[in-house]
Amino acid sequence: MNHLLDKTFTVINLGCRVNLFESIAITDQLIKANFIYKTKINDAQIVLINTCTVTSRADRKSRNLINRIIKLSKILVILGCYSQINWKKINKNVPIIIGNNYKNKIPYMLNKYLENKKPILLANKGFKKREEFEIFPKILHSEYTRAFIKIQDGCNFKCTYCLIPYARGPQRSLSHINILETIKESTKKGIKEIVLTGVNTAGYNDDGYSFFDLLKDINKLKGNFRVRISSIEPFQINKKIIDLIMHYKSRWVQEFHICLQSANNQILKAMNRKYTIEDFIEICKYIRTKNQLASITTDYIVGFNYETEENYKNCLTNLNKIKFSFMNIFPYSYREKTNAKVLKHQVCEKTKFERVKQIKNLSFQWTCEYLKKFLNRTVNVLFEKTKIQGIQSGHSEYFFIVYVKMKKDMTGQMAKVKINKLIKNQLYGIIV
Repeated sequence: MNHLLDKTFTVINLGCRVNLFESIAITDQLIKANFIYKTKINDAQIVLINTCTVTSRADRKSRNLINRIIKLSKILVILGCYSQINWKKINKNVPIIIGNNYKNKIPYMLNKYLENKKPILLANKGFKKREEFEIFPKILHSEYTRAFIKIQDGCNFKCTYCLIPYARGPQRSLSHINILETIKESTKKGIKEIVLTGVNTAGYNDDGYSFFDLLKDINKLKGNFRVRISSIEPFQINKKIIDLIMHYKSRWVQEFHICLQSANNQILKAMNRKYTIEDFIEICKYIRTKNQLASITTDYIVGFNYETEENYKNCLTNLNKIKFSFMNIFPYSYREKTNAKVLKHQVCEKTKFERVKQIKNLSFQWTCEYLKKFLNRTVNVLFEKTKIQGIQSGHSEYFFIVYVKMKKDMTGQMAKVKINKLIKNQLYGIIV
């Protein structure tokens, strides 16, 4: 086989923004190690799949993709949360299975495999009680107009529905000096948006240096760029953090992705969540007193154990009090190894499906209500790669997408756009 063909690769990313950061970092590492990046599976001899296990549907997607690509006679590298939890279930013909450790050593492992053709299994190693933060070299290659920085990994909370503490290990954080230097380097290269991401982002703690300390120091950095926080837990956001983000609107994306999961206290308790629905509503009220246009988005699980008809109606009442600008909605699926009581108070699949459909319809209405507020307003849009000829699109400082009809390529540039049209849940505008 041609040696150069041996070194062609592509990366398929499944799951969260932490996975996305790691996939970008792995791509960059392999390019530096003289591997040749290809965008299409058919053009690559090596296919890396960064998997997800957050739901049973994510498991199925990872499993189906692995089985489909194994038939293409590619050198397959499986890594991520699904392989960490389910390495025993992965097709025995997969030569390299890693999990969530050793992702920063993939070039070494691939070269080793290409040399001796011996299978590599490292997903069975598990995590230490005090796991070290896995540091990647500085990222140079990226197809994206924004820079993702994984500031934190792992989780200690063990919500009863969640596998992530088992898939990602204990909570750990990247040095704040490394983060600040990475932001400086990225913005010098012209990056206009930094995304702080993690499994438990606001749980960041660098030997007593807190998440709020990090935000304050990022705020002091010079340059024309903005920062987005990918997600945050309700019990870790406070008025100090909200005030800082709201006061410096040009530096911070005015979107709060706060993970609710359920809008009923009995269910929240069964989930082992560390707040009440009243606490959550109070946070949302405080954010909106500071900026009525601020976007509040969430992740939400429908049909968890104990979601009786009465509890579900209570959820709808509380969701109507919040009216999120966007919701990621998932039907509950039992995960092995979690603490959820599988046989007690289960919600039947048909009821789950009906409730998911109802909440999705409500969520769509709330999204449209929110977006209507921006008609005839001007927002700052960071334009991304063109996907439709003649239409440029990008995210505003409130994180919704804006579409602009024009021929000029604006990729990676920021511009003021006046919103003049709302079609379904899509905003259109013209450059001011």
